[in-house]
Amino acid sequence: MLFSLLLWIIDLAIGRAAKSNKRLKGMIKIRNNSYVIMTKDGKIGRRFIFKDSKYSSDKVLTDYDMAMVFENADVGFKSLALGGDSGMQDAINNWSLMIQGDDYHTIWFGTVMGMALGQVKRK
Repeated sequence: MLFSLLLWIIDLAIGRAAKSNKRLKGMIKIRNNSYVIMTKDGKIGRRFIFKDSKYSSDKVLTDYDMAMVFENADVGFKSLALGGDSGMQDAINNWSLMIQGDDYHTIWFGTVMGMALGQVKRK
């Protein structure tokens, strides 16, 4: 439940920032990719789509350029919301998070999430 709520909040934050943040708009213009955050069993997740300078989201978890697959919803929530600066790295080190697809996209998507949530300021 908390993991689903967190994914919805991330979607809402990216959607709002994509409309109001000039720097984020510039980043979105150069990408045509989709990213998924989901649980290993595929029951909980969300796809974040950046295409033709627009942002959208849905729950299709099979078509993506990069996916962050957490062992379960509890690990996903703790890594993303409570893990602090090392939460994602700890999950990777513990084999609780697998990156599928081109892991090059992880940095870009992480920056977008950070900008949308106010954690990262891009100059």
